[in-house]
Amino acid sequence: MERKLTGENIICISSVDWEPIWTRKQQVMSRLPASCKILYVEPPITLLSAVKDRSLWFKWLQWLKGPRKITENIYLYSPPVVLPFGNIYSWVNRLNQRWLLLFVKKIARRLGMDNPLVWTYLPNSLILAEGLNPKILIYDCVDEHSEYTGLIKKDTMLEMERGLLERCDLVFVTAPGLYESKKECAGNIHLLPNAADVEHFARAALPETPVPDEIGALSGPVLGFVGVIHDWIDLNLIAYLAQKRPDWSVAMVGPVGAGISVDRLKALPNVHFFGRKSKEELPGYIKGFDVCLNPFRINDLTRRVSPLKFYEYLASGKPVVSVEMPGVMEFSGVIETASDYEGFNRGVERALAGESEERKKLRLGAAARNSWESRVEFMMDKIREVMKH
Repeated sequence: MERKLTGENIICISSVDWEPIWTRKQQVMSRLPASCKILYVEPPITLLSAVKDRSLWFKWLQWLKGPRKITENIYLYSPPVVLPFGNIYSWVNRLNQRWLLLFVKKIARRLGMDNPLVWTYLPNSLILAEGLNPKILIYDCVDEHSEYTGLIKKDTMLEMERGLLERCDLVFVTAPGLYESKKECAGNIHLLPNAADVEHFARAALPETPVPDEIGALSGPVLGFVGVIHDWIDLNLIAYLAQKRPDWSVAMVGPVGAGISVDRLKALPNVHFFGRKSKEELPGYIKGFDVCLNPFRINDLTRRVSPLKFYEYLASGKPVVSVEMPGVMEFSGVIETASDYEGFNRGVERALAGESEERKKLRLGAAARNSWESRVEFMMDKIREVMKH
């Protein structure tokens, strides 16, 4: 079977901006064939978003710039602001989607993108997606969106997502829990977990990769976390480890989410926050870790997630300690897992004491089997199958 998609127009309705933090959306889109023209539609902010988070003010007028070309085949577009409460009231979402369609359709016409493959990451995007006259409609479901905290009504979100699932030609989900919860509504659904940019994060194992001075200056074994520090991260677990083992240093690398307080952790002498780093810098930071931490809170959201950072840790070759969550248990032979705080502490101790070149090779081998290249190849195979029918 031909594995490439040649010369297709693809409109990606994304749930995150292209920069600064790369997730599954950017990893997938950047690996599709260069002959495909891709319009990456960043998520709109609402009229209230910039009031809650002042860093978003720049997005108020960014739509006036039109499409921005970032590679030979990828264009970014930031749509105008929308009404708040679209994830609480379906009628508000319908207004927002029709409003967005006016602008996205205009940009698609300007770029000559007729009859595109529409690839969405937003569960409430059916009106926008259908309005773009898709050749095929793809939903890549990466989270249980109805379990997010904030301005969301669970039943409304599930209803909107159900309509999208029933209309889609092809659905991918990242975790077994998502597969179980979506399979009844989707006719063509495939489990496809997250992965790693293996070559990039393998730089953490190279002698020539420098460790940043701020990490190198930490004392004792360094336990490290990389990612957005939000309410799905168990900050109580981090505090427990730091207080139980004052001889360990904990490095938190990533931005702190809006509304999340880390004052209690900052008051601990052995917990250090380094803020957001570019993806180019991350291998150096991870190289400075003795153990990588996957400290998710266990709830209905995290039970149905495939933790992206986990695969990046594997690709670095470093020891990994994770809470027991379905998305990582198949790797229990090469990582340490724990069901409670004391078990997590013992897992770190085992990871530090039992590290060897053999264990490192096992982790690197597991990462190599879970690359973004292999994931995109699988996706293209499934898209080609749909297009042939």
